[in-house]
Amino acid sequence: MDISRYSAMIFDCDGVILDSNKVKSKAFAATLKGEDPKLIDEFVRYHKLNGGISRFVKFEYFFKIIKGQKKYQEDLSDALNRYAKLIYKELLGCDEIKGIRDTLDQLIKLNIDCFVVSGGEQAEVRDVLKKRDFSHYFNTIYGSPITKKQHLATIKSTKSLYFGDARSDYEAANFFGMDFIYISGASEWIEGINFCQQNDIMIFKDFTEIKNL
Repeated sequence: MDISRYSAMIFDCDGVILDSNKVKSKAFAATLKGEDPKLIDEFVRYHKLNGGISRFVKFEYFFKIIKGQKKYQEDLSDALNRYAKLIYKELLGCDEIKGIRDTLDQLIKLNIDCFVVSGGEQAEVRDVLKKRDFSHYFNTIYGSPITKKQHLATIKSTKSLYFGDARSDYEAANFFGMDFIYISGASEWIEGINFCQQNDIMIFKDFTEIKNL
């Protein structure tokens, strides 16, 4: 892989930098403790099918669509606060995706600009990556509630490569004509491998499999 032809690298966070997808799925379910278990199961399935989309969109979908509430703003706010408290500690303690730090070290040596574009809440992602000593690798760390496509529109680059683990990552990259690599090892994208194989998209389990940087 000729990395030197790229002027920018875009990284999702969950499943690409941090092995945090499973803990997020558990936190989504735990946040709604006390709701109908069948509705919680439906919500977790929705969450997994829509990886990379912000918690703001997902919880609103639960109360408005799955549960069918007419007035839900107070419940939505409470759920977002509970989720934030549950997930923060987990993000600080979960594993890194194998090889990610070595890869970022090499990209710095090549003077390639690196960005995080995450579906996670922006202040939270920035704080977690700072505490985990990742911030210095990135020009900017972007997150929700602004969408990935909106963030990508602000990144000026002649040639970019996007590392993602969800369909929303691929769609955002494809919209801007960016090359895409699917990081599959910690992904919860159910059809990810089949989709990428059918569309000739490169697949790597983690960053230890990416050679010749």
